[in-house]
Amino acid sequence: MPERITVEGARETEHALSAVGDDLKPGGAVDELAGNTVAELLAPALVAAAAASGVPVASRVARSVRVQAGARPTVSVGGSQAVGRAGAPAYRLVWGSERGGYDPNHFVVGRGPGYWIKPTVDRLKPQAVGMFDLAIAGRIRRHGL
Repeated sequence: MPERITVEGARETEHALSAVGDDLKPGGAVDELAGNTVAELLAPALVAAAAASGVPVASRVARSVRVQAGARPTVSVGGSQAVGRAGAPAYRLVWGSERGGYDPNHFVVGRGPGYWIKPTVDRLKPQAVGMFDLAIAGRIRRHGL
């Protein structure tokens, strides 16, 4: 007759794994914790990049940069805030400030791959991934795994 096997802590481990799974769902604790941190890091970096971009209207559009915290944190660029010399809303200028225009005289720069938003996001990606990794590790630790 085989020896009896006793397992201790299986139910607790199952509950902890389930809780971590909930934290990892879109809009869960990991998105909120790490996402808010990344958004708070990205917003001032975008403002600084706009000022250094060489695109005159970029620093005006950057006045519209806002962090929208919550379960799905984001950084908003554009919006209805008047930022142009003639009162144009940011949403009308954001595309040209980032990509240039068909007419280089309009945005002072020719068409390009991205002048301030894309390069800033690309530069911060490795740091953002690290923040999400830390948030995941923290949630695993919090649940005792």
